[in-house]
Amino acid sequence: MGAGGFTWVALQDLENLSSTPVKQILSSKMTFQALVLSLVCVVLGKAKVDTQPEQRTVKVGDSVTLSCSLTEPKDVLQVTWQKDSVKSQNNIATYSKSVGLKIQKPYQDRMNFTSLMLNNTSITFWSVRINDTGCYLCLFNTFPFGSFSGRSCLVVYGLNASIHYNISEGHLIATCRAVGFPEPTISWNNVFNYTPTQEKFTYDNGVVSITSQLKVYDSHNISKEDLTCRVSNGSEEMELPISMKKKEGFRILGLAIAVTILLVILVLVLIALRWRKKICKRS
Repeated sequence: MGAGGFTWVALQDLENLSSTPVKQILSSKMTFQALVLSLVCVVLGKAKVDTQPEQRTVKVGDSVTLSCSLTEPKDVLQVTWQKDSVKSQNNIATYSKSVGLKIQKPYQDRMNFTSLMLNNTSITFWSVRINDTGCYLCLFNTFPFGSFSGRSCLVVYGLNASIHYNISEGHLIATCRAVGFPEPTISWNNVFNYTPTQEKFTYDNGVVSITSQLKVYDSHNISKEDLTCRVSNGSEEMELPISMKKKEGFRILGLAIAVTILLVILVLVLIALRWRKKICKRS
């Protein structure tokens, strides 16, 4: 049978449905609307989200902008930005015309929306940190099609380091900590026969933290030269010195200043008392 015959048979079959319960179901207004809505969702609900950039590498302290836009216009009720992690997605910023914008506390004063269009959203970090490394999700909450999302990843390279130490009864305990990407290394100079301990921790976003602790039981052995913690991650280097001589010098200088001030006060008091005694005798 030709194509025309097939069409005729199909139409004839549809006409025969008038005597069956199937036509009664299809003629229902609610069912018809549900079918139309489903068809629209299937056809129009395939909008995609363009992200700019998909991945960006920046240095600590630089500014960076992440953007997302819908490929097709939709009735967007709210835009939400989240930081994606292995365990959960945490909201960092939201915007809607009814409520306005809201920036979560950890990100206030260092990031904001730089585009308030609901179909095209952008956020800017003014000064990125090492822990900003990770992927970010932009969510367009629409009606009636639900949520559309895009994903943009940020890699922050750089190095942060700090040193803390304490000297008590001739014993020195120094702790040097480095956080960075790529993975940092820590070394010490003038440690003689002392071996520092080291701990390493890798965060979910790839940032590595190294903590090195050095214990010197006779700090006089290193008092002649400064003890230095050297930190490097391939692109940056830092030197964090512990100046034993300066610390002792500052103590002696402070003590001398304090003694001098006390002597001056004592002399002034004696002069005042002597002057008062002379006045009393004359009177």
